[in-house]
Amino acid sequence: MLHRIKLTADTTCIARSVAVSAVATALCVYAMAVQADQGVFVLLAAIVLLLAAGAYLQVSHAVRQFHLKHGEMHQAARQAEWHYFKVLRRIMAAIEAREHYTRGRSKRIGFLAKKMGEELGLDANECHMLYMAGQVHDIGLLAVPDYVLNKASRLGSEEYRAVKDHAEASYRILRALTIMSDILPAIRYHHERMNGTGYPHGLKGEEIPLSARIMAVADSYDAMTHDRPHRPGLPPIEALGELRRCSPAGYDSQCVSALEEVTNVRKLREVHGPAQPAAMQEVPVAVS
Repeated sequence: MLHRIKLTADTTCIARSVAVSAVATALCVYAMAVQADQGVFVLLAAIVLLLAAGAYLQVSHAVRQFHLKHGEMHQAARQAEWHYFKVLRRIMAAIEAREHYTRGRSKRIGFLAKKMGEELGLDANECHMLYMAGQVHDIGLLAVPDYVLNKASRLGSEEYRAVKDHAEASYRILRALTIMSDILPAIRYHHERMNGTGYPHGLKGEEIPLSARIMAVADSYDAMTHDRPHRPGLPPIEALGELRRCSPAGYDSQCVSALEEVTNVRKLREVHGPAQPAAMQEVPVAVS
């Protein structure tokens, strides 16, 4: 947007400068004509004014054509970015479909994040961007070996480091897309925690963008409620109870409340009764 504004300002200045220079020249000639009281100078001034008007019209036309071409190139670039995004989305869907416990995961997280954004009062565009981000937020896991992602025992230090790097990897893959620029923080920081114990940068509290706090809750909820190689999934009511227990130290309490509204926790409690503390025995690190 700033580049487009600067481009418009620069081309407008060119046209204005040509016009001002031509008019100034014409005024000088006219002043000479008045001073000398000679008809030839008046004629010369009129000719200069006509030439100036013609030059201004030509420059204005060139500027309009330039803007038109730039607009077409900008539109083509956006279409190329959308195509690239759709390719990444299909890659994620194909990879997730290989394992039953990851099938459809990114789309579910995108949907949850979008609905939570609506509950928190974000505008329609912000909510749509959350939906987009959710679908590709873990694209960086492509850099993590399958044996690490599917390991049923505790991850070693090097393996855990490889998993932790996936958020930055996702950011690097997507940062060239201008259509994703507003939502990149959600992708880069969705593993940060409110008390500063998360990764990749140890942000805490309000340092973590709201979009990332929303994504963190949606991502963790989906991970908890679906089977993993090292543990079975929790019932939704227990997963919500676990998220509430880990707030506000780990998760944003408002985002957890938004998720509770989205999942209709009151209805769940009517069916299942009050949430009991989840029996979260010591288990390997979850890759979410």
